[in-house]
Amino acid sequence: MNQIRFVIKYAIAGLFIALAYLVLFSDSEASLELRKWISSRLVVNAPATQTPVFSPIASYADAIEKASPTVVSIQTVGKGTLSLNPDARNEDEQYVVNVGLNVGSGIIIDKRGYVVTNYHVVRDAKSIKVELSDKREKIATVVGVDPFLDLAVLHIALDNLPTPIINPERPIRTGDVVFAIGNPYGRLAQTVTMGIVSATRTPADRNFPERLQTDVAIHPGNSGGALINAYGELIGINNMQLASQMGGAQTGISFTIPYYEIERVVADLIELQGKPSAYLGFSVSQLHPTEVQQLLPQNIDPNLGVIITDVQLKSPALKGGLLKGDYAISMNEQPIKSIRQLAQMIRKVEASQSITLTIVRSKQIQKIIIVAEEQNAQTIEDNI
Repeated sequence: MNQIRFVIKYAIAGLFIALAYLVLFSDSEASLELRKWISSRLVVNAPATQTPVFSPIASYADAIEKASPTVVSIQTVGKGTLSLNPDARNEDEQYVVNVGLNVGSGIIIDKRGYVVTNYHVVRDAKSIKVELSDKREKIATVVGVDPFLDLAVLHIALDNLPTPIINPERPIRTGDVVFAIGNPYGRLAQTVTMGIVSATRTPADRNFPERLQTDVAIHPGNSGGALINAYGELIGINNMQLASQMGGAQTGISFTIPYYEIERVVADLIELQGKPSAYLGFSVSQLHPTEVQQLLPQNIDPNLGVIITDVQLKSPALKGGLLKGDYAISMNEQPIKSIRQLAQMIRKVEASQSITLTIVRSKQIQKIIIVAEEQNAQTIEDNI
């Protein structure tokens, strides 16, 4: 047995020696072919280096095309006023009539003909004309308004209306590319401006409740128009631009009411249509907690309440004793946590219903009872 192992061992060794000779030293044709075969099995071809190809979006035209048909132009005529005509040539030309023209934008949010816009666009309007992107025109009626959040819902009796794309699953983030669509100055056709979301303001940011901050250019006439994302989805309604001391100069700071906030208001106003709208006649704002501490007694939470910024003449609020500068901390014994919450409560108030506001005046707590009145043409003129 040992002899067999010895023979096998040296036979294998001999084969390796012979193979090494053929591969390394022999010049025979068989040796050359063997070397080629071994080389093809051992050498690995490295893949060619590829330069990454970046293809940035060169146009957002498709996104704009999806949203622009839903944006409308709004023109209003308000209460006429008279002023002296300095260039009068005769007695008939002594006065100039100012018909109170105003312009803005809006968004068709329902195929039934509902249009949402800013309240300040239709404030004091005697007549409201809506023009669609396809040039159709219609006189609109006011369904309801929310002065606290600067929103209004209109209705137009037209068919085949486009509606925007809504995607509540897509978050709105600082840095998102956005576009404002509207009708600046009322003289320019539908116009698009581009920017990014600069900041998202949550209810905790009491100076800017429920607003998106962008650097999109917003001009007079853009109010009520759409803010969309790069996918053509509606994310809000353009509300205002931070004013500049240089007049019309752009500040790079604009504000938009996010759609998730608008949706709740619109649903309430549509549901309440047909019922007399309640008129209270005051407007509010929110202060930073550090400012609130200077107004309130120490036992009041500075995170609660709103300050009364205006009380209209002949309004139910004025009749009830509410004054500008009062600080309201509760309504009907329910703490006021934000403007949004107060607006939701007031939307439920009906004409002739009374509400109780708990206010702080000169650091003294008082209760004010306000009896809501039905909102009619006269009260709209005096409303905020």
